[in-house]
Amino acid sequence: MRQRIFVTGATGYIGHAVARHLASQGHHVFGLTRRVEESRQLIAAGITPVFGDLGVPGGEWMGALQNCDAAVHTAFDAQNGAADVDLCALDALRVAALDGRVRKLVYTSGIWVHGRGVNGRADENTPLTPLPIVQWRAAHEEIALDLQDHEIDVVILRPGMVYGEQRGILGGWFAEAYEHQTVTYPGEGTQHWNLVHRDDLADAYARALQHGVSGERYLITDEAPHTVREMAEAVAHETGAHAVSWPAEQLIRSHGGYGDALLNDLTVSSAKAHRVLGWSPQHPSFVSEVGTLWREWQATRIAHAS
Repeated sequence: MRQRIFVTGATGYIGHAVARHLASQGHHVFGLTRRVEESRQLIAAGITPVFGDLGVPGGEWMGALQNCDAAVHTAFDAQNGAADVDLCALDALRVAALDGRVRKLVYTSGIWVHGRGVNGRADENTPLTPLPIVQWRAAHEEIALDLQDHEIDVVILRPGMVYGEQRGILGGWFAEAYEHQTVTYPGEGTQHWNLVHRDDLADAYARALQHGVSGERYLITDEAPHTVREMAEAVAHETGAHAVSWPAEQLIRSHGGYGDALLNDLTVSSAKAHRVLGWSPQHPSFVSEVGTLWREWQATRIAHAS
């Protein structure tokens, strides 16, 4: 069934992939962006641009949100205070439920709310012990779920670290290899990151809108077993660079909580997403596709430079 869907962060790394995927399925997608100059890429993907700022309550964009059937919240504004802007978004969604037609929300959280899990493993039933850098996310999940009191179905996705295209931490590895002939990995590299290709993640959002059960959370990762060092060495081998370690003490001294998060060792299961959403990643692992990803990164760099 064709729906009117509002996507926050529609020009962002995750949001644009999600909005584009939903539009390709025939939905009428409204994409929120702060920059008029970015509207061209939305229009090219069949997305209706909506201009506004989540951090500015009561903007004209609220009318478009209120007139949608569903909302997908992917925006993450680190520059203006991620937690504060996220609260503004949740408040806007509450208004859209009370005074509009929005009846379903897919809310974006993240793997790091599981912290170190239990013995380094986690699924949706594992008690949360969020890493300090995302302490607010666990609380905001509960605020999002409170929207069920206003007759809105709420589904929460916890994606792993996203890869594909130029952006993201792993895109940064390709940039470092290209510019400096090194690939720097955190600590000894024995930790595991939970990854998901952004096209697979976009598919998970679409399936969450269609099949997600209100009040439920879903972990979205490809479950590949490679260590961080193995991933860095794969990039180094493909690009002709050298994989080098960033000692843990130096990393934390430089990046604080973010550095600690990069050192975190956690393995999670996406069995629930497979079972309930019918989701299955088409990109099995970063390591197995590193050659394709490197060529994609190079092509995107050339396209942006032209």
